[in-house]
Amino acid sequence: MGRIFDLDSPLMRGLTKMADVMWINVLTLVFALPLLVEQFFMLGPILMGEQEFAFNYVLYAWLFGIIASIPLGPALTGMHFVLLKIVRDEESYVTKTFFKSFKENFVQGMILMVIMFAAGGILLMDYLIMKGNAVVYKYILFAVSLILYLASLYIFPLLAKFVNTIPGTIKNAFLMAILALPKTIAMAIVTLLPFVLYYLMDYKVVPILFLFGFAGPGYLCAFLYSETFKKFEPKEAELSEEEELDNAIKKIDEEDQ
Repeated sequence: MGRIFDLDSPLMRGLTKMADVMWINVLTLVFALPLLVEQFFMLGPILMGEQEFAFNYVLYAWLFGIIASIPLGPALTGMHFVLLKIVRDEESYVTKTFFKSFKENFVQGMILMVIMFAAGGILLMDYLIMKGNAVVYKYILFAVSLILYLASLYIFPLLAKFVNTIPGTIKNAFLMAILALPKTIAMAIVTLLPFVLYYLMDYKVVPILFLFGFAGPGYLCAFLYSETFKKFEPKEAELSEEEELDNAIKKIDEEDQ
């Protein structure tokens, strides 16, 4: 019975991972707050039926949202960097690793987030403007939106794991979405779970979203794309015992600095 509560037991390892995922979610949520607050105050009254729909409100919510979304890109990058390590049972200091990736990928993460939010807004504006037009256009718009959404699932995981240019990351995201299509579809379903839960449970689900809204689906996605990423990761050369010891000492020195 006592072995169940040993630090190396499956139960304790599982609880440790859960705690790490919860903490990563809180860290990511901090950087998502500007966008969430901006969207709530701009679109909240319309969604709650307190105010009639107005195209201008949606337009301004989109334009201001582009600015508010800036810190979220680097945060999602840091989140995926840590989550992949958790999935692969790689040891790391969660908070330190998160902010290390956040800092290293800040510029690219910011630009990619702005591009994604701007592209999503353009598609939404197109839908609202062409709402009364032919049904065929709606199907085309839906297809384009779906393709972009599937590719977007890989943007920040790729940025977190691989060094590349912004155009290269975007191109690889589309390629990855196609190459691992069954897993991509599974990732799309997983990332929509918070919205489904909110639709079914309304505000009762807020505590769950606070702890798992970003990192929960992100962890499941990391579990899905981990093996796919391994196919494109450079293989580490086998090291001698002396080289492994030297690397271990260097790692300890870097962590102490």
